[in-house]
Amino acid sequence: MKSMRRCLTTGLSLLFLGAGIGFAPAAVADVNTAATCTHPSWSNKDAGVDHVRYELLEGAPVRTGPNEGCGVVGRPDWNFDVYLHCYTVNSAGNTWSHVRAYNRFDGREYSGWIYDRNLDEFGSTKPC
Repeated sequence: MKSMRRCLTTGLSLLFLGAGIGFAPAAVADVNTAATCTHPSWSNKDAGVDHVRYELLEGAPVRTGPNEGCGVVGRPDWNFDVYLHCYTVNSAGNTWSHVRAYNRFDGREYSGWIYDRNLDEFGSTKPC
């Protein structure tokens, strides 16, 4: 399923770029998200694993809270296994998952909140 989605995404991207339309996938949450950082409670309710979308070449920010105004803990890329804990909806209506991103090749690890649209399977299915 993931490889099929990746092929479709790549094909559509090349089609639009070739047509001169060019678009960039949403790499970060909506610009209208609250500027302040909230810290909702979370727990490990989900046994799922996801991955950062491969087209995000610089990785996706893992933040201290579920909105764009929160500090960045790290930027895992598609090499990381993203272990899902739970999700929340922020004040702008965007879903964010609390995760632990782990790179099994070099041992780097980041824990925090990630915008669900930056993930292949769109994050956790369990509310916090």
